[in-house]
Amino acid sequence: MKQKSFGFTRVVLGILILMMTWMSGCEKKADVVEPNPTEQTTTEKKTVDQNAAEKEFISASDVSFCELEETTISRLGMASPPSFVRRMERAKRDNLKQGTITLSGRKYKVLLGDDPKQEFHVLDIEKNTAPYWWGAWSVHSKHMLDGKFYEFMLIENGDKLAGRPYTGEFGTFKLGKGGRTLEKMEMSGSIKQAGYIAAPVGTISKRSPEPVAECSLPVGDYTPDIMSVSYDDLRISMSHNYYNNADGKRSMDNIVYGIGIRKDQPYVLDFSNKPMIIFESPKKGGASFSLGDEIKFSAVLIDPKLDIMIRGLDDTSVKIEKEYKDNDGNVVHTAKIAKSLDPTVVIARSDGEIVGEGIMPFG
Repeated sequence: MKQKSFGFTRVVLGILILMMTWMSGCEKKADVVEPNPTEQTTTEKKTVDQNAAEKEFISASDVSFCELEETTISRLGMASPPSFVRRMERAKRDNLKQGTITLSGRKYKVLLGDDPKQEFHVLDIEKNTAPYWWGAWSVHSKHMLDGKFYEFMLIENGDKLAGRPYTGEFGTFKLGKGGRTLEKMEMSGSIKQAGYIAAPVGTISKRSPEPVAECSLPVGDYTPDIMSVSYDDLRISMSHNYYNNADGKRSMDNIVYGIGIRKDQPYVLDFSNKPMIIFESPKKGGASFSLGDEIKFSAVLIDPKLDIMIRGLDDTSVKIEKEYKDNDGNVVHTAKIAKSLDPTVVIARSDGEIVGEGIMPFG
């Protein structure tokens, strides 16, 4: 097995206990609420911007349209419905919309739920296949269909769907060695922009992105949605960080879109930034403990510059058997999986005395 370039093995934690309480009250004001002119202006501006965007989108010579008609899950008759439809069934929601759109001579069946950000599905009718990657369920994403990128927009208050080939600029996203000696580099998954706009990383021959060393993507500022990167036998699973960032702020409120895809400059992801460990639990300065208390520790491994979370490190050259159990604890089946390189965590006092030690699994 090749020597790995990533080693995250021991973490020394010093516990700082800070107690702070703060209380405040509020006084009920008058019941009469005057309209806020600023809010009205903002709403009007959004409407104007939306109308302008819709007008621009449908002005393209190669745009296609489809009427969206009301239907129900029970009337779909799909043997394998998309994941968002199954979620609707569990939530006892039955109503959705459907339509048929023709893109570059191919017909696609479209399904749309109440939330365009996460309830969208486009099926190639002839191939009977639909894209399956993290973000493919958003109508706002850049969708790769039959080897080309397409974009969609709901128009006429959501009663119609417009679709067209993406005609904007492209840039190159590629892996780099970062000074390491490597024989294989590949990545797959998806990255996302603000506004629920994701794009697949890799080539799609059937449903999911297949690994590549580099690919062409629409220009923009991105962060990983869900991605897998292989450096020889080391597999790195990662996503954007949704815990605290390196500054102690909640990452979801301060998302870093640090992967800049540009027309004239390839973006190289090489993991050259020094990693950092953030303890999510217990919170720094936010908890107190008594003698005999059991303390739960949870940590996140991040790239502090890109605010990327490392979700797993696996050695694909070593396979172990994993048991999958049902809710009653019975083994349903077993499978061979790559060995997870779980780090060892050491808890020590400020003078170096070790008071606890153990494995902290990824996940």
